[in-house]
Amino acid sequence: MDFSDTIIVGYDGSDQSAMALRWAARLAKSGKKPLAIIHAWIFPLVTKDLGPVKGVSGSGHRNVAEQLLREAAGIAEETAPGVEVRTELITGNPRAVLETASQTALLMVVGNRGLGGFLGMLLGSVSLGLITHAGCPVIVVREAEAPHGPVLVGVDGSEASLEAVDTGVRLARALGEGLTLLHVRGTVDGHVVEGDGAERILDEATARAHASAPDLAVTAQVEEGSSVPDGLLRASAEVGMLVLGYQGRHGRLFGSTAHAVVHHAQCTTVICRHEFRGESEPTSQPWSEQSA
Repeated sequence: MDFSDTIIVGYDGSDQSAMALRWAARLAKSGKKPLAIIHAWIFPLVTKDLGPVKGVSGSGHRNVAEQLLREAAGIAEETAPGVEVRTELITGNPRAVLETASQTALLMVVGNRGLGGFLGMLLGSVSLGLITHAGCPVIVVREAEAPHGPVLVGVDGSEASLEAVDTGVRLARALGEGLTLLHVRGTVDGHVVEGDGAERILDEATARAHASAPDLAVTAQVEEGSSVPDGLLRASAEVGMLVLGYQGRHGRLFGSTAHAVVHHAQCTTVICRHEFRGESEPTSQPWSEQSA
């Protein structure tokens, strides 16, 4: 199934999945991208009795699943009138279904925690698994409202963090917000660790942002903290969205940093295992439209 140039979101009828759906619908409309709502169901794997109960209107596993998707499409249209929506009923384990769909998707949106069902144990094995194995950036929604305030990107000089800058630029343009680039400078016993190249790292990231979006308002800043997660989490209280690359310097996976951020950040977070995919190139063309 091809989800090229599409924002995908999983829906199971829970409040958390509905929150993620509304968020995804607004982003899809502002960025002028199609939205695919996916419901993963396992019933075909365990039974052949999927049809309606004789004499009971609307019964049967398939009818219930299809009604769930109709409900989801209605929520998307109500939230973002005119958004381009498609629904997909796909057989399989939810995590496996979303991982497969993400391999060709532009972005994937999930709630910050689940209530069982489709996205149960979010920020447990399912969400962290998606962050680890997704083929596109994963947005973990923490609040129901659209983000207000700049898009913050954590940068450390790695190629992954520069690709996260690209993602941050596109999201900032789609949302009509500014971009803030943050480098966390470590401290030991209250003393700043010297020689981390903060100025060079921020200059390189700023040049990267301006290369693709010359008119975008970009701010660069250094935050001092006992650890990278500490600095990022404190900064997350002042922004609308926090974007991180999945892999840091020296090939080191973010690991505990990503784990801490998606669990404890005070804003919606984006973990970029891969950059946006385009129609024919490894990365897509920037979203040129500002949020209406």
